[in-house]
Amino acid sequence: MKTHLYSYLVRLTALAVVAVVPLAAVRVSAADKVSLKVVKVDSEETAGEDGKGANAVDGDPATIWHTQWQDASPECPHEIIIELSRAASLKGFTYLPRQNEQVNGTIKEYEFYLSDDGKEFGQPVKKGTFAEGKEKKIVLFPAKSTRFIKLKALSEINGGAWTSAAEIGIVEESETLVVKPKLKFVRVDSEETSGEDGKGANAVDGNPSTHWHTQWQDATPACPHEIVLELDPAVPIKGFTYLPRQDESVNGTIKDFEFYVSDDGKEFGQPVKKGTFDEGKEKKTVTFAAKPARFIKLKALSEINGEAWSSAAEIDVIP
Repeated sequence: MKTHLYSYLVRLTALAVVAVVPLAAVRVSAADKVSLKVVKVDSEETAGEDGKGANAVDGDPATIWHTQWQDASPECPHEIIIELSRAASLKGFTYLPRQNEQVNGTIKEYEFYLSDDGKEFGQPVKKGTFAEGKEKKIVLFPAKSTRFIKLKALSEINGGAWTSAAEIGIVEESETLVVKPKLKFVRVDSEETSGEDGKGANAVDGNPSTHWHTQWQDATPACPHEIVLELDPAVPIKGFTYLPRQDESVNGTIKDFEFYVSDDGKEFGQPVKKGTFDEGKEKKTVTFAAKPARFIKLKALSEINGEAWSSAAEIDVIP
């Protein structure tokens, strides 16, 4: 009887040990997840509101970090330094503006830094201007290992002295990130608004029944024509789509094209793709090696029948 009991206890103990192993593995994995802790801010409002810096990494979009405004209003730039729970390879960061009815402190121009010790940050790995709106902004850069990050707000959306943030996050190199950006109309070289509703914004309104059309009533400027669009958020893209006008006419349908990307909407450099669209009213898909993009430009070099116009029902990007 003792022998059988001993054998049973041995087997039971072995089973218990085996059961513990997966649980331990889960705990290690959870502990390995990167968490964020605010180390320093140059300013925070704690008297007039709960605007402490720690709110920017508390996981609650209803709370905010806000620089001082009650007893003083120090001017931009403002900065927040955040420590990672462990060193990690980052390829980007996220910024969520305050989510209430106010916009005070919403960052416009920024610089982003990385550091191993939280003291020496060197040159920014990224600088730019956030797109307007309360949506989360995602900014990407070449992956680099770091232990500390610093976001410096150079200016505020309305030129105010303050800076605010609902949440600041990181994008690790290992993350699979596919973000479908919204496209915002910036400018065209020509649009027809008298003879028809051919404004440039129609090319990104999501309605294939409307279209952008260059001027034809009071003047007929010749090709090339171009349209510039802004991506929100800025993301790498690997192509674009062009939907010709979908009514009975083909006027303005693009034949030869060039496609450009830009960080600032001013300097576009050389085209990342050029070619000739196939005939027909079907959506055209053009791909290329992935490129970071904040702005895109489609340049129409010629029209399907050699005319002066350009038109587009919808233009989109492939993230």
